[in-house]
Amino acid sequence: MLNLSSFKTLTVVQTKIAQITDLHLLAPGESLMGLDVVGRFKRVLEHSRSFEPDAYFLTGDFCANDPVQEVYHLLRPMLDELGKPYYLIPGNHDDRAMMRNAFFLEGHNQEPVKGLVQVGDRYFIFLDSSTGYVDKEQLAWLTKALGQYPQSDIVIHHPPMKMGIAFMDGKYPLSDPEGLLTILRADARHRRIFCGHYHTGRMMTHQNLSIHLCPPTSFFINPDADSFQQEFLPPAYLQLSWDEAGNFRSAPVYVMQ
Repeated sequence: MLNLSSFKTLTVVQTKIAQITDLHLLAPGESLMGLDVVGRFKRVLEHSRSFEPDAYFLTGDFCANDPVQEVYHLLRPMLDELGKPYYLIPGNHDDRAMMRNAFFLEGHNQEPVKGLVQVGDRYFIFLDSSTGYVDKEQLAWLTKALGQYPQSDIVIHHPPMKMGIAFMDGKYPLSDPEGLLTILRADARHRRIFCGHYHTGRMMTHQNLSIHLCPPTSFFINPDADSFQQEFLPPAYLQLSWDEAGNFRSAPVYVMQ
């Protein structure tokens, strides 16, 4: 995660990114709603190697329930072994300070985890919605960042608007999203938003925005149910790619055993 004055460039012809989200990890051997969440995450990591991404984006909810420091220390070596750059933002089940204890992230303690990342010729602005909203300081920073890098796409845990998924829209949407949406829509430039949180995969367009929900490695939620209903699907992730002409492809990949 890098600031506006200094960012790392990865020179590639085609840009490929693996987005992984909503791990909900526990200690090895423990299960969550009948699922081996650590094993499911490892299956996704192994499969993603064949995609040969230039970088990994991990969009939050690393812990299953309340944040646990050991989860981040469990996660760190698994990501280091990939041998590729990876970038993280917290979700609502995460703790910023605990993440900073395990990873090299800019900022201190409970400050938002945010930054600008360049992969190939693509720019991405990472925002921290782990508190359930995007605070005014981040919004001011986002305005400045988009002024300097208007071509940037957005990476965030929560989708910035309701996605037509009744249970999550009703119980756990991003709070006060209008300030964020106003900034993202202001220049009318087409902008992609890569997020998670909803425990299902979906893509939706809204004015100049296309919102890509990454499916989880952990449990799935039935998108058609009004109340919580677990859906039994294999762990999944998103393969994001841009060719040399700038054509974009987003492909959800479900990893069978």
